[in-house]
Amino acid sequence: MDYSSQCATFVRTVKKLAHISIRFLLVSLLSVLIASGVWGQANPFDLTPRLSATAGADTLASTTPVTGNPFDIVPSSPEAQPNDRVLPPPDAGFSSKPVVTIDSRFNRVVFITTVVSLLLLTVLITLFRAQLGRAYRAFLNDNLLNQLQREREGGGGLPYYLFYALFMLSAGFFVFLMTEYFEVPVAESPWNSLLMCILGIAVFWMGKHLLLTYVRMVFPVEKEVRIYNMTIVVFNLILGIALIIGNGLFAYGPDSLKMPMLYLILAVIAGVYLFMFLRSLFSAGRFLSFHKFHFLLYICTVEIAPVLILVKELTTS
Repeated sequence: MDYSSQCATFVRTVKKLAHISIRFLLVSLLSVLIASGVWGQANPFDLTPRLSATAGADTLASTTPVTGNPFDIVPSSPEAQPNDRVLPPPDAGFSSKPVVTIDSRFNRVVFITTVVSLLLLTVLITLFRAQLGRAYRAFLNDNLLNQLQREREGGGGLPYYLFYALFMLSAGFFVFLMTEYFEVPVAESPWNSLLMCILGIAVFWMGKHLLLTYVRMVFPVEKEVRIYNMTIVVFNLILGIALIIGNGLFAYGPDSLKMPMLYLILAVIAGVYLFMFLRSLFSAGRFLSFHKFHFLLYICTVEIAPVLILVKELTTS
């Protein structure tokens, strides 16, 4: 390499070093200027000047006179603002537990009892359709009633007893609906009221059957009393089915038709029992001819007195 080329290489190296030095000096100068500007300002995270400035502004605003301009907003002092938090009452808002009222409990009892009655009626009709048909024919014919009595004595009375229990359920439910409609419930709880009504119907008819059994054991009227017991079972069996339909119409019918429906159900009940009384009177014709006093005593003791006692208890309770 000759001397001229070495000189040229040295000159280029010097130029590069000078250029690098100038850049370094410019960057250092710019850093010094930025640092001096930042240190000259206040700390943005320091809250003391801002709090003092806010307090000064509040003081200035509190001393500012009211000019009557609606757009002048005068901030209130911190002492004038209430510090106590107003908490909502414990029962405010929506509660997670539903409120159970008397009407909702009554509707639930009516719905469950209606469904259970219809379900039992469907099961009994499905299982004992033939026995129900014979009971309906015995409702209109004395000879068939005597056949049912002999069938019951032979051990085939279970279907009729089941229908008889269904009658007690429907009759007790009807009494329960009447007490709730006239606002004279038997108990505070709808379930207790329904159970007491059903129990009252069961005690009334079972007591009557026990009284007839006592009459059969004391007087020589065993055959006639047995037929009369079967007559009560058959007539109440038919009435129980009618009451299931009437209870549903009375419970879920419109309010304007409840009273006519109640009169209709009471008329059906009165008609069925009047027909049963006439049938029984026809069966006991020979006793009526020779034992008028004893027959009248029986009517007053067994038929009329229990009804009057029941009505007396219901009206006074």
